[in-house]
Amino acid sequence: MKSVCRLKFKEPTPIQKACIPAGAHQGKDVIGAAETGSGKTLAFGIPIIQRLLEERDKFERQVEERGQADDKIVAKGFLRALIITPTRELALQVTDHLKQVARGTDVKVVPIVGGMSTEKQERLLNGRPEIVVGTPGRLWELMSGGELHLVELHSLSFFVLDEADRMIDNGHFQELQSIVDMLPMVREGHAEDSENCVTDLGFQRKKRQTFVFSATIALSSDFRKKLKRGSVKAKQDDELNSIEALSERAGMRSNAAIIDLTNASIMANNLEESFIECKEEDKDAYLYYILSVHGQGRTIVFCTSIAALRHLSSLMKILNVNVWTLHAQMQQRARLKAIDRFRGSDHGILIATDVAARGLDIPGVRTVVHYQLPHSAEVYVHRSGRTARASADGCSIALISPKESSKFASLCRSFSKESFKQFPIEASYMPEVLKRLSLARQIDKVLRKESQDKADKSWFQRNAESIELMVDENDSDDERANKIRKKKAGSAQLKKLQQELNSLLSRPLQPKTFSSRYFTGAGISPSLQQQIVELAKQKIGDFGNTGDNKRKKMIVIGQDCVEPLQALRSSGQEVSMDTKGAAEKRRNLDNLRRKRKEDKKRLHDQKRKERKRLKAGD
Repeated sequence: MKSVCRLKFKEPTPIQKACIPAGAHQGKDVIGAAETGSGKTLAFGIPIIQRLLEERDKFERQVEERGQADDKIVAKGFLRALIITPTRELALQVTDHLKQVARGTDVKVVPIVGGMSTEKQERLLNGRPEIVVGTPGRLWELMSGGELHLVELHSLSFFVLDEADRMIDNGHFQELQSIVDMLPMVREGHAEDSENCVTDLGFQRKKRQTFVFSATIALSSDFRKKLKRGSVKAKQDDELNSIEALSERAGMRSNAAIIDLTNASIMANNLEESFIECKEEDKDAYLYYILSVHGQGRTIVFCTSIAALRHLSSLMKILNVNVWTLHAQMQQRARLKAIDRFRGSDHGILIATDVAARGLDIPGVRTVVHYQLPHSAEVYVHRSGRTARASADGCSIALISPKESSKFASLCRSFSKESFKQFPIEASYMPEVLKRLSLARQIDKVLRKESQDKADKSWFQRNAESIELMVDENDSDDERANKIRKKKAGSAQLKKLQQELNSLLSRPLQPKTFSSRYFTGAGISPSLQQQIVELAKQKIGDFGNTGDNKRKKMIVIGQDCVEPLQALRSSGQEVSMDTKGAAEKRRNLDNLRRKRKEDKKRLHDQKRKERKRLKAGD
């Protein structure tokens, strides 16, 4: 309770209100579903720590009654809770939350994830922690290697699957199936045999509790009957392709508490969704516009591919936009460093793939930008769930190219969304934005060419050295001189482009019609109106603090003052999403494209036959 107060949690969230009594007081298994950011970690974390502390108190009383010499009463040293998560970052985050709640006790919580030293993790396990949080791959690697602390599952009191819907993706988590199959069988109807039995392990043998949590849930009407049948005989040959199958194989009991708090729209209630229609090649420009004109609060930009992420981060860095990146090909240390730096910046920008879409709880994320649409509606939900967490508000912005319009329409259908807000764009900014972006692309092209040339040269030299060959320069003097001239010309071009871009970046980004003397001459946009109101409030405050000589932060009219959510609420227009019409339009375009392709092929065949006929006539 002291730890909960220290964390400034004043009341439990709805999922915690439902799960904690069922798990901690009634001892039930739990299947829980709630929107992202609803507090699911402590919904299973508090019952685990509560039970461990209760048992410790009971053991200490028994030790006092029996005397200190009784070696059979041992309350520590066995694995009591195994928590499995789909990603490394989520495992480390869950570990951090549990450590904060267990602060002041001697309950040990250890993360076991890939990308880190196996030897170090084995040393951590040698400390005999009661709670282990891990990813399936590294856990199974250590289990199959005979790690004693992980294979002693007879003492396990809690088995938790967090983000279970992600872990049932076919072909991704075969290790999870192997871990679940190692769990001791749980039989119903035998509580009387062991209810009051104190074992040599030093705790009462109780039925293992299973917690399965997800952002979405879909269970059949006869699910409890399946659990009752499956509790006696596990179906080892079935695939873990659903939450039902996973829960049954893990030994969940038929009296499990099923808690589904997902709302009809699945998305968080305080989330404002919006979109921007643009060409594929203009996405960079609109993203730069959002980050520059509305660069308030933490922002996560999601890409589907790592190639797009690298292209985007390179452009933003050239444009002096400080960004961090996160993707699966990064080393674990670099991934953790990127997340820590993003957390430490009030207005940080993280460009990430879907590895960051699940479970990450980073406070203060105000905006999520879908630079590329995800492949499924489920991933879209989890991406958008990085903002508007724990009753806070936030907004998501999807950049939609013509090719993605049908995919976006299908997303709307899956959420039963009939309308979306269109994010307001002030067109007068775009000429300046496009000018900066054009220079940045040219610089990026030159830098990529130089980097590729160096990589090719070093690759050739490395391979020549590996087979002990001497590389001779066979170029003539003219060729070498020509190469030097080209290199100098490229350097001069790069320097010129950088100087031109730096000149533009040295000035605040302003609308094309903006006048530094009479800014009302271009008309007052909603964004400018909002900024003028904010400045007026500051001015009134300054009159009351005339003796304060502290320098105030200078605010540039037209830049970095209105965050995306404010702009969306003040001037975003609701647009009806005609999903049927969009699908019909897409079908018509596909039919037209197919017809053109067939006509082209037929014309090509006719010309080929005509050429053959003429050749035969000659």
